[in-house]
Parts: sequence; C-alpha cells; structure tokens
Amino acid sequence: MNLLKKIKLNYNLKLFEEYVSNKEFDLAHSLILDLKKKDQIDQFLLLKNSQTLLKDLPSDFYKQKIIWTVSYDLLDISFINKFLDFYLSRNLNLSFKIGNFANLLNKYFSDLDAKSQKKDIEFNDFLSLSNLYQNLILFNNDNDYLFLNSCASFFETNKKNYFIYPNTTFCYFYIINTPEELLLRYKKKFGSSDASYNELFNFSDQQFLNKEQEDLSFKIYENRKGYNTNVKSWTDENVMNTFKGKIISYDKLLNQTEDVLIEILYHLRQFGMIIDINIDDVKNFILNNELNKKISGELSNNDKKFLDKNLDRTISFPDII
Repeated sequence: MNLLKKIKLNYNLKLFEEYVSNKEFDLAHSLILDLKKKDQIDQFLLLKNSQTLLKDLPSDFYKQKIIWTVSYDLLDISFINKFLDFYLSRNLNLSFKIGNFANLLNKYFSDLDAKSQKKDIEFNDFLSLSNLYQNLILFNNDNDYLFLNSCASFFETNKKNYFIYPNTTFCYFYIINTPEELLLRYKKKFGSSDASYNELFNFSDQQFLNKEQEDLSFKIYENRKGYNTNVKSWTDENVMNTFKGKIISYDKLLNQTEDVLIEILYHLRQFGMIIDINIDDVKNFILNNELNKKISGELSNNDKKFLDKNLDRTISFPDII
C-alpha cells in the first residue's frame, strides 16, 4: 500500500469510527457508499479494516439485507429461485436480485483492481473474512434484498466468527433432499459408486467450486463439507432461531408445491417483507414451471448398506414445510 493510500485509509477509519461511536449510523453508511463512487479500493480497505465494528453494528445500519437460500446440492434451489423471481417481480415494490454468493464475490474481485488480492479464496479465508465478503457484496449492490444461493455449511469459530451474520441476514431457507435421492442423482451423473459416495459424504474433504469459475482467474471455494455436516449445521435449533431459518423438505416441495411456496412467502412476511399473498400468481407459476422430479430407479443393496454405515441417523427430515 502506498503512502497516499495509507493516509486516506487512516482518515476514513477515524471518521468511520467516530460516526459509529456517536451512533451517527446514516453518516457511517453514507461514507462507505461515497467511497465506492470515488475509489473502490478505498472502500475495500475501509471495510477490510473495520470488520470488528461491522460485526457489532445494529441491524438497521444495513439498508439492504441478504436472504440466503442454501442446499447441499445447488440443483435443489433452482425451482425456488425461479419462483421468487417470478412472484416478487409482480408483488414486491422494492428491488431485489437473485444470485450465487460465490459467483458474485468472484465478480467483485475480478472487477476490483487490487493486485495484492489472492486469486484463490478458500475456507481458511472465510473463517476470518466471511463478514468482509458479505459487506463487499452488500455495499456494491443497489437492490433492497439480495437473495444469495450457497451450498456451504454454516460455521462458528471460537473467536465468534460465523459464515453469516445476524445484522446483515434477513432470513434463510435451507432445502433438504434425502440422501437416497441424492445418491441416485450422483450415480446417474458419475456412473461410479465410489465417485457418488464421495460426492455425498465428501470423504476427500474437497472444497466446492462452481463450474462457472473453473476457467476464471479468481476462484471462490465453498466449504460444503459432507452431507451430514452440511444438513446438521443449518438445521441446528440455535442457528435457525438466530438467523430466522426455515427448513424445506424437497419431498414436500414435490408433493405439496403450492403449500410450500405459500409458506415461503409467509416466512418472508413474518420478518418484515411487505408482500401480499396472491394465490393466483402461485398457481400460475406452478402451472408453467416443472420441478426436478425424482430419479427413477432403486438403490442397490450395497448402496443401502453404505448409507446405513455412513448416514448420521440423528438427522431428521422435517415435514413442517
């Protein structure tokens, strides 16, 4: 960092800290937005060096909010994404955007002219910088609501760092598909039992990379972990209460589609989104859009034994929505 950048950073940090200390949150918020217009590097440096303050700011500091849609397999999110785009474009008077968290973060760093920024962002980076990454996306987004898709597991460190944060999160939806269905899907995709088993339980402990990023200069790896860890992390009662989570059974989405979509809308309304419940729009969407159906076929006896051995049976598959 050159001398001029250091001087500007120290000035902006002092000003930001003063605004926060005096509870002048509108001025603090405007400072971050103004830096984006003047020099995005200066905004990046301020946010990077203000993480402790940002974590503790009140929820109403953030004018925009993140709504998370998460599943072990991103394919299981696609129908809900399409529904939210269809329905909210007709029934929400505020702006919104739906996107993949890792891909949006990749675009941010690709557009940022920061030569010192590392090219591969992995789980160890998220452990300390997840709050920064979400602030970078929020403060470079012009929409009121940002629906972010992810397959990452929730985490909490002993330093009180989290994957997501209460003050930037409006709520989240976690879509659960059964391990039997996912295993059938992966066997069809890979044609190999060993590869399918590893895809489901991640025995190799690989981090997840979206195919869209394979040929890009920046790569954002998500800490998906294995099926057991992923599901338990998001269905934890404390996580659900803190971050206003709603668990969605993919089986119920298939069999009671209208009821589940309406429950999604009520969950958004419950926490303050001003939208009407328009049954005709829900029915119209269902009529013109098809869910990914179950994979035909049955698991072999070896597959069933494999699941019996490796599946955490304390995982429940909620029928509440």
